[in-house]
Amino acid sequence: MKNLIILILQISLFSCTNASGKEKEVANSASTEIVIKGEAQGTTYTVKYLAEDYEEGLKERFDQLLNEIDLSMSTYVPNSKISRLNNGDTIELDDLFLSVYKLSFNVNIETKGAFDPTIGPLIIAWGFDFANPQKMDSAIVNSLLESSGFDQFVVKGKQMYRTNDAARINFNAVAQGYSVDVMAQMLDKMNIENYYIELGGELKVKGKNKFGDWWVIGIDRPDGKNLERNLAQRISLENSAMATSGNYRNFYEMDGKRYSHTLNPKTGYPAENSLLSATVITNDCGTADALATAFMVMGKGKIISYLEQHPNTKAYLIFSSKDGEFETYVTPNLKQYLLNN
Repeated sequence: MKNLIILILQISLFSCTNASGKEKEVANSASTEIVIKGEAQGTTYTVKYLAEDYEEGLKERFDQLLNEIDLSMSTYVPNSKISRLNNGDTIELDDLFLSVYKLSFNVNIETKGAFDPTIGPLIIAWGFDFANPQKMDSAIVNSLLESSGFDQFVVKGKQMYRTNDAARINFNAVAQGYSVDVMAQMLDKMNIENYYIELGGELKVKGKNKFGDWWVIGIDRPDGKNLERNLAQRISLENSAMATSGNYRNFYEMDGKRYSHTLNPKTGYPAENSLLSATVITNDCGTADALATAFMVMGKGKIISYLEQHPNTKAYLIFSSKDGEFETYVTPNLKQYLLNN
């Protein structure tokens, strides 16, 4: 939906693939680079890790985990917990759902409302959830805003329900990042020290690649005609998670006007600012995912203020200048990891 394609820039020379979607690549060490690929959440995932041999059944375990996440919080699954909640049921919360809810609430507070998964009614009305867009005006938008907000939902122990029949919650802007974190936890429990996990463009890395280097990740140049996936920058990523949001490909047109796919939770309208893409690097991918979305709403001044108050967060931002040229802002703590300088 909102994620840019992230490229691994280390190319393996020797590989073999079998029908189950697993690859083995010979590394210049005692370990082998194992590659697992699959499909989930309407996109694809890739896992690379170094080990003596492939762990049998690991791909199936990843697939089962991702299916459990869908059954918990995918609005595209009719009988998922989130779908039943949005249809008026009181649901029993699982750990996955509760973790994402708490993460979303915290980022909502930190960004002063720029990230808000409770704007489900607006997402549907604008046609961003595979729904047909409505004709929008200020009266409709204001009415839908009244049905948004965390106060529309109640959590009591392990149960959750809504207090407004029109309320809807939507975790699509954070669930993929969180999924990457849970996949990483699975490898951590296996004592895997070196891995790369990517799902729909959101990713997390630990340790080093098969060449003994930090994982190198590319950020797309934000050009709507960039079919060749030209890179704006390469980053050496060290034990971190990374997510990128951008509006230059994600938009639709109605009545001759182009609308961004990122909604401003405060106005109820698609976000309008000069930010073309936001890449965020943090310890966990769920937070990076949510922040990247929030940054697309906040605008340059508020983003920089946020980053100054959160010095452990790294960011690479690409803006459009008044004359249509690209401008970048890089947090000081990220500059040493840039490879195109």
